[in-house]
Amino acid sequence: MPPETGNGIFVHQIFYDQASRDGLDPGFIPLDNSVNARPDWYEFWVIRNFLRNNSLKEGAWYGFLSPRFTQKSGFTSGAVIGALQKYDARADVALFSVGWDQLAYFLNPFEQGEIWHPGLSRAAQSFFDEIGLGVDLSRLVTYAKTSVFSNYIIAKPGFWAEWLAIADRFFDRVESGALPGLGGTTSYGSALNQAPMKTFIQERFASVILARGRYRAIVADQSQHAPIFTRLFRDGPQTRRMLQACDLLKEKYCLTQDNDYLDMYYKIRKDIEFTRPGM
Repeated sequence: MPPETGNGIFVHQIFYDQASRDGLDPGFIPLDNSVNARPDWYEFWVIRNFLRNNSLKEGAWYGFLSPRFTQKSGFTSGAVIGALQKYDARADVALFSVGWDQLAYFLNPFEQGEIWHPGLSRAAQSFFDEIGLGVDLSRLVTYAKTSVFSNYIIAKPGFWAEWLAIADRFFDRVESGALPGLGGTTSYGSALNQAPMKTFIQERFASVILARGRYRAIVADQSQHAPIFTRLFRDGPQTRRMLQACDLLKEKYCLTQDNDYLDMYYKIRKDIEFTRPGM
């Protein structure tokens, strides 16, 4: 179990079988999903069940990471727990997302998701409209501190309560078939590889919540050294600088609502060499 500080740090890492358990970072708390009753829900099933069945300690940190977290992100438990200890009094949310370049380039993770999972934006918008969340995905602006992929988020109970409220309604709509668009499949990397649309929508709930600006977030900045995804972007220092500028301009827009920042973001984004992935 990881060390605790202040009100506690409870970062869980999910495993599905003995092989995935053997590969867990020993600094995280193993979270058993070996029964895997609903594999179609991936980590969402595990996270939701934990939150519904456990009382969270006020002021503590909770996270639910996939078995491949360190492999995909490069962050060990030591780095994660060290950051939580350092910023405990100054943050409610900590983000360790992969794909920094895509988070910077796209207006928000739903626009990003649309190029990989066609139909995602419309399906997600139908759900948000149906529950009255009041979000327009075509205009939602997010940046490094308000967007995340793969549920690589560690947060205090206030955030998780808000996440669970959305997750419960989403689960009910999907399971009942009330919104048919949520129950289909979509491409996952290629047209031949299909996965449930719902899994890609749910991992973007955190970005919708964070975009409201209610939580103090810290982010592990990988823009200086992490690789550029060459399937989409041309690698090189100029591309890196322009992507960093895109993220900064989106942040400035969100903090000031000055449209000049958003206009400049689009201007720089247009100059970035971008290859739309073929499916």
